[in-house]
Amino acid sequence: MITIKKYINQVCYIEIDRPDKKNALAKSTIEKLIDFFKTSANSTQFNVLVLSGSNGFFSAGADLGWMKEGMKQSDVENLEDAQLFNSLYHTMSIYPKPILAKVESGAYGGAIGLMACSDVVITSPDSLFKFSETALGLIPATVAPYIVKKIGNGNARYLLMSGNHFNGNDAFRYGLAHILVPNKDLEDTTQKTAEQISTLGPKALAKTKELLNYLDQKALSISPETQDYCASLIANARKLEESQERVTSFFKRNKSHTND
Repeated sequence: MITIKKYINQVCYIEIDRPDKKNALAKSTIEKLIDFFKTSANSTQFNVLVLSGSNGFFSAGADLGWMKEGMKQSDVENLEDAQLFNSLYHTMSIYPKPILAKVESGAYGGAIGLMACSDVVITSPDSLFKFSETALGLIPATVAPYIVKKIGNGNARYLLMSGNHFNGNDAFRYGLAHILVPNKDLEDTTQKTAEQISTLGPKALAKTKELLNYLDQKALSISPETQDYCASLIANARKLEESQERVTSFFKRNKSHTND
């Protein structure tokens, strides 16, 4: 689920609120995020959005309980599930208001895509990140276009194919994060940054974001054909013997149902 925490000085604070699952992105969570972005795009209640996770952690990425269901689903159902991430990332990318991601402690897998689709990312040097899909026999397919667009193909190749942990300093160096502060200053810095941006002209900000998206599309177009191709890769991977074995093994090791 997601929780709208508060509106302060033209800033809306929303939180991914599944602390028992390390704020993993279940199907219903993604649907609620998409609905929020679509219904609040033209809201006059706020000019800036801050996205965070509950209980001191941003998000563990795709909920593996949901991923495991894909082993029993039809090809059509798996493709529809995969397209949800496409829809979430695209909806965030075209959202007219600035999105700030307050990334506390770290993020895994598809949650790093939320960072890539945010306009400003604030985290701490000791936060930890990891693309753990290939370790689970899965493919980081729907997130890959947005990661490549954000940090370039070379950096994306290393992070997506190595599956290594990297920290906040690394995220800053790659361009996934913009502001690094000690964890104790994360809340205050996020609020001050968001409130400063909220004083700018909302129409000018929306048009500036539209301009940047236009320039982005010229550099790397994430077309419907690209989205379909990426969705089909992850949909098919969910049913492969390798992913079934590795995801099942994960559940035997860890009962939290979140990414490792």
